[in-house]
Formats: sequence, C-alpha cells, structure tokens
Amino acid sequence: MTLPVHARILAALFAVAAPLAGCDGTLHSQKVRNEARDRFDKAGAQIAYDQARQSFHSGQFEDALGHVDRAVGRFPKESSYHLLRGRILHEMTRVSDARDAFRTAAELDPSKSEPHYFLGIIHQRWREHEEALSCYARASEIDPSKLHFVAAEIELMTVMGRHDAAEARLASVERQFEFSPVVDRLRADVAKMKGDHERCADLLERAMVRETSSPDHLEELAFARYSKGDWAGSLSALEDPALAKQLSRPDLARLRARNLILLGRSSEARDVLLAILAEPDPEGRTAILLGHAAWRVGDWSRVTECGRSLVKRQPTLAEGYMFLGAAAHASGRLDESLAMFEQAVAREPDREVAQRLLADVGARIAGRTPAPAAASAGALRSDAP
Repeated sequence: MTLPVHARILAALFAVAAPLAGCDGTLHSQKVRNEARDRFDKAGAQIAYDQARQSFHSGQFEDALGHVDRAVGRFPKESSYHLLRGRILHEMTRVSDARDAFRTAAELDPSKSEPHYFLGIIHQRWREHEEALSCYARASEIDPSKLHFVAAEIELMTVMGRHDAAEARLASVERQFEFSPVVDRLRADVAKMKGDHERCADLLERAMVRETSSPDHLEELAFARYSKGDWAGSLSALEDPALAKQLSRPDLARLRARNLILLGRSSEARDVLLAILAEPDPEGRTAILLGHAAWRVGDWSRVTECGRSLVKRQPTLAEGYMFLGAAAHASGRLDESLAMFEQAVAREPDREVAQRLLADVGARIAGRTPAPAAASAGALRSDAP
C-alpha cells in the first residue's frame, strides 16, 4: 500500500533525525571524555607544579625544572606553569629559554601581569631598554596595584636619563602609594641622577621616618649623606645596628673608611681597611684608601705596600706612584721620590696634588727649603667606594 504524501514526509524526517541524534550523542560523549581527561591531566599537572614551587623556593633549581616540565607536559595550556618555568630558567641563567617561557605565559593568559614584568627584567639585563620599559608599563597597566611594577618602570626611566618622565610617572602614582617610603626613594634616585645630592638626602631622610630599620634604606642614606658632604651623618647611618651584619662588606667598609679619613680619624680608617684587605679588589679601591689613611698617620711601610700593589695592578693611575714617592721622600731618598712624582704627573697631568709634590721635591733637591713634600696626601677623590 502506498503511504500518503504526508506520511512519507514524516518517515523521511524521522530517518534523517535518527542518525543526527546519534551523532549529537557521540559528540557530547567525546566532549565529556575530553573534559574529564583535561581535569585528570590538570590535577596531575598541579601536583607536579606544587612540587616545582617548593623546589624553586628552596633553591633546588634542577629539581624544580624537572617538576615544572612534567606539569607543562601534562597540561600545557596553563599560563602559571610557563611563568614558573621561566623564573626557574632565569635563575639558572638560561635567559633566552626563560624569555620564551614568559612569552608563552603572556600569550596563554593576556590578563596576567607577571610575565610582562619578568620579560622587562630580561630586556633590561640585555640593555634593551625600550623593550624593557614597554614591558614594565604593560605589567603596571594590567595590575596598577603592584608598586614594584611601576617602580621598575620609573627606575629604568631614571637610568635612561629621562628624569622629567620619571618625575611625571611618580606624580601619577604618588597619591595611590602615598604612605610607601618607596616613592620617596624613587624621587631620591631621580635627584641623585640629576646631581641634586641635597634633595636626594632629604628625601631619604623623609623615607626613613616610615622605614627606620631597613638595611637597604640605611645604605642608600649613608651614600647620599656622603655625596652631599655630610660625613658624620653618613658614618652615623653606617653605625646603625640594623647594618651590623653588612658592615664587613667591602663597599660599605670603604665608605666608612672614607668618612673616617675626612673626619680626621685616619688611624681608625686604616684598621677598617686592613680588615678587608684580603677581599678581591681588582680596581684597587681598598689599596687607594688604605694608602691615603696610612700616609696621614705616617705608616710608611703600609704606604709603600699600597704603592707597589697599585703600580702592579693599576699602572695607569697616579696614586701608586704618589704613594711610592711620598714613602721615598719620608726616608730621605729624594731622587727616587722625584722620579715617582714625575711618573704620577705623567699619568694625570691635571692632578694638582701630584704637581705640587713634584715641585716641592724638585725645590728641595735644588737647595731650597719648602714644606716637607710628604706632609700632605692631598684631598680624597669623591669616587664611589
């Protein structure tokens, strides 16, 4: 029997609908299985990620990398895993690999600020300052609540000599972070780079009201006070108990010695410098300061040692020859003294104290009687400790 037209149409529709329903069911089942597999993979990856974090924070970078690689292998779509992987690689000085990991983290989750911040650190390390500045600005734009993002941006502007831009950026955030001493310290950095040591010190003094026990702050304050000529204030900052553990560090010991010399306490300065004499000193800074301190107290054997060391390691500097010349003069060896001062002037013709010492010894050899050439070591240079 032939079916009516409407019945044939309904039968055809049911015939088509039946396989479609089966297809939908298959697709739905596959989706459920995929989601279950993702949850399983992410759970396993999270365990490896947590192990990686523990190893990273304990400084076990090889173990941390192994764990995080397993996490990435199990669930490569998670931005946080690539971010941690980048940080581990960066600590292992595999900087190019770290950059790639941070880029992947940023691509997987554009809302994350940290990958941009760490990319900025890498670009700054490579002296790609424009790229670094762009990364810091992006990190700060994504998360304006993180002061260290904007601080990195401002510090780099300052290093690049963009002082007006740095001050403008500071002005845009200082209300948000008005109770943080970091803002005053950033302003102090700008003032320092502009050569305004008075303002730099004043800003650090203001920051100290909020951060009195910070060793880093005390260090900055000690250097700032030295730069503006407040040697007693610089020494006071260095002698704060919060810096007790850091005082044996060569740069701080040299700063302390400079202050002591300039305050007329050269014997104490000599003792401070002798305590770090065995520390590496490729630029001869300890030897220079020790020579000046020993010269002022008449410790000619120590002056001679410093002179010989500097002539050997830093033959282009005048100091080594000045020390040897002064020691020879103190022992009455005038011809030797004259030769050493001539060497000093040859290396630094504009060095006033070297010229004066040479003239004094020459006049004495000629029979005149000027003030003893070895009586003054001259002014200390303001080079950084």
